[in-house]
Amino acid sequence: MALRPAGLELEGFSISGLATYVLVPEFDACFDLGHCSVEAAKLRNVFLSHVHQDHSLGVPRHRSLRAMWGMKPPRFYCPAESAAGLREFLDALDRLEERTEDERGADIVGVSPGDVVPLGRRKVQVFDVTHRIASRGFTVFETRRKLKPAFLGQPGEHLARAHENGEILYDYKDIQRFTYIGDSTLATLRAHPEVSRSEVLVLESTYLPGRDPVVPGKWGHTHLLELVELAREVPGFFGSARVVLKHFSMKYDPDEVRRALGALPPELREQFTLLV
Repeated sequence: MALRPAGLELEGFSISGLATYVLVPEFDACFDLGHCSVEAAKLRNVFLSHVHQDHSLGVPRHRSLRAMWGMKPPRFYCPAESAAGLREFLDALDRLEERTEDERGADIVGVSPGDVVPLGRRKVQVFDVTHRIASRGFTVFETRRKLKPAFLGQPGEHLARAHENGEILYDYKDIQRFTYIGDSTLATLRAHPEVSRSEVLVLESTYLPGRDPVVPGKWGHTHLLELVELAREVPGFFGSARVVLKHFSMKYDPDEVRRALGALPPELREQFTLLV
């Protein structure tokens, strides 16, 4: 499914227990990879929130396709606690397929809360996520520049002379362009309210009204009504973010999910987008 929240092109698929992935071509990155499509394999950087199969099983396919196409080896970022296991998994597949050393290229990078990963002209801030196994969230920052007020409306020649004279023409600001959270309880949003300042915020909402809200926490997930309650408890919590909801239980069909969104308060209906 293709989405364009806040002008950012996304391609994704997400059904709880089956597969989740969100592709961001502008970043040359995938976020989670429960299945590897051809388009996903073209993106070099893969950020795994955690290594449950429905979020990571596309990794070996991604590596194989890039090797087959003669592309640069991929970079897989995953929780530091899971990096050795992911390497052992790929090594076992290499033995089964009798791959040579030259065919095994891939960088597996374990990341911890507080790490900052360079991503081209951007950077990715890593934070902890509450789930049943080690999990991480990722916020992509972009540095944007804005002409200083003193230079607004000035002709190009004036700006060029000012630059030659060593004057600073621009103010620079880091913008939270995109935040991705994989499987998670509401505790993550309470611990990291700063993610709500992202222009695009991707969250899970595994369960819909009609399911006991206690169940999601038991399995490390979030209930849609918990997001509604958080918005009521902290007015404006989601700020101006475009929130993409994903990871709905496979017991729901798309129409059920859309009806649940339609029952939300108007301000949330406007902010929330569904990946179904």
